[in-house]
Amino acid sequence: MKKVLGMSASLALAVSVFVTGCSKTAEVTPSASIAPAATAAAATPTPEAQKPVTLKFWGGVPPESGPQEAVDNWNKANPNIKVEYTRYVNDDPGNLKLETALLSNTDAPDIFMNYGDDKITKRQAAGMAEPLDDLIAKVGFDVEGIIGASNIKKFADGKYYYLPANKNLGAVLFNKKALDEAGEKLPTAWTWDDFSAMATKLNKGDRKGTMLDPALAWFGDLVLQTSKPQDWFITADGTSNFNSPAAKKGLELQQSLESKGVMMKYSEAVAGKITVQNELLTGKAAMAASQIYIIRYIKDTKSFPHDFKVSFAPYPQFTAGGNVNPGGGMGDYMSINKNSKNKEAAMKFMSWYLQEGNMSMVPGGRIPTNKKADASKIASILIGDAKDLIDEDSLKALLAGSYTFPTSYNVPVPTELKAIFKDEMEKYLLGVQPIDKALETMKTRADASIKGAKK
Repeated sequence: MKKVLGMSASLALAVSVFVTGCSKTAEVTPSASIAPAATAAAATPTPEAQKPVTLKFWGGVPPESGPQEAVDNWNKANPNIKVEYTRYVNDDPGNLKLETALLSNTDAPDIFMNYGDDKITKRQAAGMAEPLDDLIAKVGFDVEGIIGASNIKKFADGKYYYLPANKNLGAVLFNKKALDEAGEKLPTAWTWDDFSAMATKLNKGDRKGTMLDPALAWFGDLVLQTSKPQDWFITADGTSNFNSPAAKKGLELQQSLESKGVMMKYSEAVAGKITVQNELLTGKAAMAASQIYIIRYIKDTKSFPHDFKVSFAPYPQFTAGGNVNPGGGMGDYMSINKNSKNKEAAMKFMSWYLQEGNMSMVPGGRIPTNKKADASKIASILIGDAKDLIDEDSLKALLAGSYTFPTSYNVPVPTELKAIFKDEMEKYLLGVQPIDKALETMKTRADASIKGAKK
C-alpha cells in the first residue's frame, strides 16, 4: 500500500510542473564572432564519448543571438559529441513544451536551461533533473573556483541539480537625452523615493516618466527585495513577509505612479503586452527598471531605430546606502535531463560552456558566471560598435559595482507564493481592494500555503 501511495505522489508531482510561472526571456540580436575555445578541443574522450553521440540542448534565447555560435564552436572541436540547439520561448506555453519534452521518451533534451528558482525547483522535485555532483567530479569541474559554491543552491539531498551560466545585473536604464533635457544627473546611489521623484520630473507629454514590463517585474516585489534580499518572500520564522512595510511601499509606489499618469496603468500594460525595449527605445518612457540584457535591443537599430544614448544606473534602495541588485544574480540554470542516455558527454559540454563557450552570449547582454572571465573584454563586447548609443562610462561603472544579489533558496512553494502576490497585487492596482486588505489577504493566503507545504 505504501508503495502504491508513493507512486501516486510521484506521478502527481510530475504532473504539477505543468503549472508554470509568468516570466519570459527577451530576444536578442546576432552576436559577434568568437573563435572556438582551445579547451573545447582538449576535451578528453571517454568510452562514452568515443562513440559519436548527439546531445539536444534546449534554451530560451534565439539561436542567432549566441547559442548557435557557442554550439558551432563546440562542434568544430568535438566531432564525437555533437550538440544541437533548440529554442523554446520562456513563457507559460514554452515552459509547458519543455516540461512535456522532458517527460517524453522521444526527442527529449539532454541539456536544458531553467529561468528562475521556481522553474528548477519544480523540475527537480518532479525528477526531471539529474543530480550533478558525481558528473562534476568525473569531468573535474571546479565549482568554487569557477562560479563560487555560495552562488548555487543545493537541494534537500545536498546535491547540485543545475549550474548557472549567466550573471544577471539589474539596472535602471535612462534615455540620456530626456535626462539631460530635465537637467538631471545620472543617479549613482539613490532610494525608491528618489526614483519616484525622478520619474515625475522626466514625465513629459506622451513620454512617461517610467515603466515596467508587467510580465517581468512589479514594484512591490522589487522594493521587497531591496529590503530583504535573502528569501524576501518569508520572514525569519518562516511565515510570509507580504505584510512588510517594504511590500506596502512598493505597491503604493506603483499605484501612485500610475494614478499620476507617470506610468502606464497595469491593466493597459498587460493588455498591450508592453516591453522595456519598446517603451524605452521608442521614446515612450524616459527610464525603466530592468536588466542589462536591454543592450541587445539598444544595438538593434533596425527593430528599434533611435538616436539617443542609454545610460545605466544602479537600482534604488529601500534603505539609503544599500547595494542590493534586484533582477541581478545567477541565471540561465543549466541542467541535465534525468532520462538522458549521455549524461557524462552532456557534462563535458556544460563544463566547457561555463568556462568559455558562453562568451558567445556576451554581445546579447549575458554575463558569464566564470569568476576568471575578462571584465574589460566583456565590457568591450557588450558595447561593440554602439558607442554612440551606449553611455560607456555608466555601463563600466555598473559592471564594476559590488552587489548583494537576492536569493530565495529557502522559500517554500515559491510558485504558489508568487501567484498569491500577483493575484492580490492586481486587485489592489485595479481598485478592487485597498492596500491594507491586499496585504492582509496576501499574508493569510501565503501563510496557509507555507503551512500546507510543511505537512
